[in-house]
Order: sequence, then structure tokens, then C-alpha cells
Amino acid sequence: MQTLELTPLLPFASTADPEYVRDVANTKRFLEYWSADPAFRAELPQDPVGVSKAAGLVADPEAIRSLWSLDPNDPSHRQAPSPSVLRYGSFMSEKFAYRTNLRTSADSTHPGYKAWRQRQINRCFGQLGGQKGDSLVHACLAVELCAGCSVGCWFCGISALKLEGVWPYSPENARLWKGVLGALQQTVGPAAGRGFCYWATDPLDNPDYETFCSDYADLLGRFPQTTTAQPIKDPARFRKLHQLSRRRGNEIDRFSVLTLGTLKKLFAEYTAEELLFVELVLQMDGAYNAKAYAGKARSKQERWKKSTGQEPPPDEYTSTIACVSGILLRMPERSFELVSPSRADERWPNGYRIHARRTFGDVDDFCTQLEEVLSALPVRLPLDQPLRLRHDIQPQILDNGFELVSHYYKLTFSDESYAAMRLLGEGLAQGNLSASQLALRAEPISTLEQTMMVLNQLFNSGLLDDEP
Repeated sequence: MQTLELTPLLPFASTADPEYVRDVANTKRFLEYWSADPAFRAELPQDPVGVSKAAGLVADPEAIRSLWSLDPNDPSHRQAPSPSVLRYGSFMSEKFAYRTNLRTSADSTHPGYKAWRQRQINRCFGQLGGQKGDSLVHACLAVELCAGCSVGCWFCGISALKLEGVWPYSPENARLWKGVLGALQQTVGPAAGRGFCYWATDPLDNPDYETFCSDYADLLGRFPQTTTAQPIKDPARFRKLHQLSRRRGNEIDRFSVLTLGTLKKLFAEYTAEELLFVELVLQMDGAYNAKAYAGKARSKQERWKKSTGQEPPPDEYTSTIACVSGILLRMPERSFELVSPSRADERWPNGYRIHARRTFGDVDDFCTQLEEVLSALPVRLPLDQPLRLRHDIQPQILDNGFELVSHYYKLTFSDESYAAMRLLGEGLAQGNLSASQLALRAEPISTLEQTMMVLNQLFNSGLLDDEP
């Protein structure tokens, strides 16, 4: 039996066998259309080949049946996977590894920020669940180069305002831009290169976007990833941008696709191979993937139900599209915020927390403000502040310790590793005692050092409340 050789594609697509690339790209395109069109999903099992051909798809639906069949009794789920399935699975594994690397390789030289970001990562795994937590890259930097957005998605998860203007690449702005990027590199370190140049904006609204991004790559070492909801506005521009992006170190760009009609135009304009390294975020009504109930969507419940076919989730089960644990930089306003992902709720309707907010006048002022914000982030647990468990965690006291229970997990802490564990659990449940007070309460049973070690483990794991 001949073993199928699987080829890495993200860094090596230009040298990969063209037939291999074409096969993966056409499988990707088939699954994108399947995810986007509910009528196609319904009709496909009855006549896979005919329905696929009518949609203009090239991939053999029978060869990849295990990827799209929702019938658990379908024999394809028990058969050996075809070469097409194996190739596509290998490509997806690469992309998942790439996403994980974006999160884990963003190393900062600033001790306060580095410790704070890791706590946010740990918190999000517990608060948003493992699947969502694993999908967040916790980028260190997001930059707005426009004021507002021209697209106006009704469901915008971060409530983008209407486009009011763009920040041009003038000589004055270029000097400020390069100075700010240099300050970020000096203060945050290599992690500053793990960011992107959009937020509540569409990057292609700014005609100088590519120039700003080229400066970013020059100074921070990597071209930022692009997500745009204007995929067919200027295909020639995007082709050049995507090629430049990959040539300068970015592997994946993204299209946010709002309607099935736009998707069809997209497929007519770009070949499957051209979009192999462009993820399609499918936002049309009836799409198989779910939108986040955040931002503007929270005020349009009926529209939400029509689009998703579901009731809006309660706040304790909402999600977010925010993926930054770091600096949100608004260049037109000369302001920045320290933000982190959160469930979208009444307090944080846009799905991200704002831990600090500052304005600045010039590069020196930006440096001062940034250092003040980051230096206020504790590396270790503060000794004199009341400690509370996260709001989504319920403590349960046991005979020999305590449990922390949330929607996604139950963690048990017993006295096998720390004699005063039950006392510690009772104190944390009160929510008004400091680390020093908890350590003194436990001192007859455990040493101060032992108590502080356990408390710092809870702190670093994101289990204690740090909501601003």
C-alpha cells in the first residue's frame, strides 16, 4: 500500500505540486459554498455530483463526502479518508498550528504586560470555553487608520461607526506613525509585531493602507494580516496587497463575506488557488457558522433570529469577535486603550474590556503614556487588594478544600497539596479579603510562603477577578 505524501503549504505553496495545491484549494472552495448556502446543503445529499456541478464547483463531492455529510450513519465517516480529505486535513492542521503560534510566539520584553497578557489568555479559556479560547490569538496590537467604517454591517460585533474620514500618509502623519511603532517595539518588544491595522474599520477604506503596513513590516518585522469586508471592490488592489503580505511574512488574509451573491461574485473573480490563503468569514443569513452575539447584533434581536434561526443567547453564554489582549491604537484620534476579549454583556456589549484609556500629542507623549499604563500591570499578585473570584465562577466548599465551577469546567483544589485549602476557599468566597489577610488566616496551618504560592497560581491562571 502506497503512503500518501502530505506537503506543507503555508510557507511552501510556490514550490508545491500544482495538482496538490489545486486539490486543496478546490476542497476549500467546496466547503465554503456548502457552509454559506443552506439550499445547497439541503440538496447535496440527494445528488452530490449534479448539485455540485450546477454550483460551478470542481471538487469531487464523493471523494470528500466525510467532510460535508451531516448524517452520522453515512458510510463515509467510517471509511479510510481519500487523498483529498487527507490533504485538506493536513492544510487545516497547518492553519491551526499557525494560529496557535501567533498566540504563543508573541513574546514581550515588558514584564508587566507579558504577565497580564498571559492572565487574559488563561481567563478567556475558562470564561469563553476551550474552543473559543483556542481560536483567539490575543494579538498585542490593533490599529485604526480610519475614523469609522464604510461597510456598515448590521451585526458588527464591535459596533463600528459610519466612516467619517481616513488618516492619510502625510509627511507629518508618517513621522508620528513610525515614531509610535518604534516606541511600541522599544516598550513591548517583539510582541508588537503580532498585530494588525484595523478594528472598527475596514482597512481598504484607507488608500494608504499598504504604505502604513509596509512601515509596520519594516519596523516590527512582519506584515500585518488583513481582514476586509470589501472583497470585490478592487480585486487588482487586493491581489497586489495579498502578494505583498505573503512576501513579507504574513501567511493568511481574510474576507468577510456578507451575502451569498457576494460569494458567487467572489468565486467568479478569483480562482480557488488565488484564495487558498484567504479565509472566508461567512456572515450571510443561513451560513453554517454562527455570528457572535455582540456589538450591534445585541440591539437587533429580530434580525439576529432571522439570520441565524436561533434565539439570542443569554449573556453568560455570549462570545466575542475581539482577539486583542494589548493596545488598541486609534491614530486619527491620537488615543489608545489597553483591551482584552470578554463575553459580550451589558457592561461590555462589544465583547472586549477596556482596562485603560489615554490620549497623546506626539511620540514622546505616547511613550510616556504607554509606559505608565503598562507599568501599572502587576507581575505578581498584589498583597493589599481584596481578592474576588471571577464573576462567572461559583465556589463550592469541600471537607478538604474547594471547587471552582463555571459553565465550562469544574476545578478541584484539595488539601493534598496545601493544608489550608479549605480555609483559603472560604476566604476567597467572601470576596473582601486581601492576599495578606488570607495568608495570615491560614498561617496556623500553612506558611505565608505556601499560601502566597497557591494564591499566585490562582492569579496567574486567570481565576481571580481583574475586571476594570
